[in-house]
Amino acid sequence: MNAGRPAEPGRPLEWQLDDQARVIDLRPPSGGERPGAPAVPCPVFLARERDPEVDALRAGLWRLGVPSLRAGLGTPVRLTSDGVQFDGVIPTVLWVRHLSPRSAPEHPVTAVRRYRSDAWRALLSQVEAVTGAPVLGTGPGLLRQLAAARALGVRVPETVITTQPGTDVALLRSPRVVAKALDSHAVEAAPGLLANAFAQVADRDEVLRWPRQAPLVLQEYVPHECELRVYHLGGEIHGFRVVKSAPEALWLDERAVRVRSCRVPEPVASATLRLADVLGLGYAAFDFLLSRGEPVFLEANVTGDWRWFERKAATRTITRAAVRMLAGLHCAAGGGRVVPMSFLTAMSGL
Repeated sequence: MNAGRPAEPGRPLEWQLDDQARVIDLRPPSGGERPGAPAVPCPVFLARERDPEVDALRAGLWRLGVPSLRAGLGTPVRLTSDGVQFDGVIPTVLWVRHLSPRSAPEHPVTAVRRYRSDAWRALLSQVEAVTGAPVLGTGPGLLRQLAAARALGVRVPETVITTQPGTDVALLRSPRVVAKALDSHAVEAAPGLLANAFAQVADRDEVLRWPRQAPLVLQEYVPHECELRVYHLGGEIHGFRVVKSAPEALWLDERAVRVRSCRVPEPVASATLRLADVLGLGYAAFDFLLSRGEPVFLEANVTGDWRWFERKAATRTITRAAVRMLAGLHCAAGGGRVVPMSFLTAMSGL
């Protein structure tokens, strides 16, 4: 991918939504029939049909004799006092990944389209309350994450949430700032097509010219030695050291991004475990900066893809850890296997 077109003055973040270089295509492949649902309780992925992480996890689980179900907005859902079922399957563990009500086929009537979207959003936002299974892929947003980090004594960048960036940038002492979306940086303007507004680094003088707009995040730019992506998987910690030229380089210019597996420094590992515990996150990808050896917490991505990082670093560490986590949760919930395979032998192969 190319770097896209340059930023438009006075229009932070939003200018990117018109740039086709920043559009990610997650539309399902054409053709093919949906396979039948397993007849036993098993891990359920609420995910899109195009999700390489789910593909890798389901393959790994199957090698352990653990069936699984990929469910989407077209999957029959039943919720009773006994819990939730997807296509008749009771989840032993539920993982919500990149599933958005906006991915549903569009209805020509706007009111109907929005009604359906709101109904799915209501269910997805409360799914933890309707199942006894562990739920992954949900959690608090950025504001609660930053508040939790501050309460734990973990450093975070100076942050302002504002609709008047041109005025409120004065509240930050840094000569450079980072602007980013308060919610997801991806906007699904059409089902399966995600336009993106990636984090944007700007000088204070530029931000002073920005007009009033929708709420966005302004943070100090923290000089740092390196950036770390740390994966927390049910208590396991694995990390990657990331060197990139700009925040959006992961999506737009991956050749300019260097990634390698690394041992997670103890202060970062400790902050990750404490934050995961306080925020109730069984799984998340934590982003930290190391500034003069001190961890600076940026955010925890509760969906947090990893296959791209694995490919760049030539490893399958996260996939194997995720399969171990899911298989352990499945067995703890009383789930069984469908093939006679030694569980410990199979797990050692991961």
